[in-house]
Amino acid sequence: MKTNITISLDSEIVRRLKAETNYSDLINEQMKGFYSVKTCENEQILKTNLAKTKQILKENRKKRREIEAVLLKIDKKQKLFKKNMLSKPKMIIEIEKRREREKGLTGSRIEYYESVEQEAERLLKGGEK
Repeated sequence: MKTNITISLDSEIVRRLKAETNYSDLINEQMKGFYSVKTCENEQILKTNLAKTKQILKENRKKRREIEAVLLKIDKKQKLFKKNMLSKPKMIIEIEKRREREKGLTGSRIEYYESVEQEAERLLKGGEK
């Protein structure tokens, strides 16, 4: 469906348009081309934004995996302590037993850098074995 509108054009453009056989179609084609270029520019902007969003999502997924790994490690430690129901006195007894086993296996003198109480405290706070 076509609609008539009134527009203002330069006299030089009007003279050239009147020389054409069907200047209405010419104007329609030019206007369609103008708006399709705008659509293409918008498409490029959208593609750029999509690429940025994908990169952000990728980084966020990586951070999520790292946080989940830390939480899993904490959860394992908590389950271990709950399973063994380790209190500080029980932990001290376990450390002393382990140290006695280590002395018996090596047959040489072993020197520890921390006392049994310090090691128990460190382990109960979540330190590595």
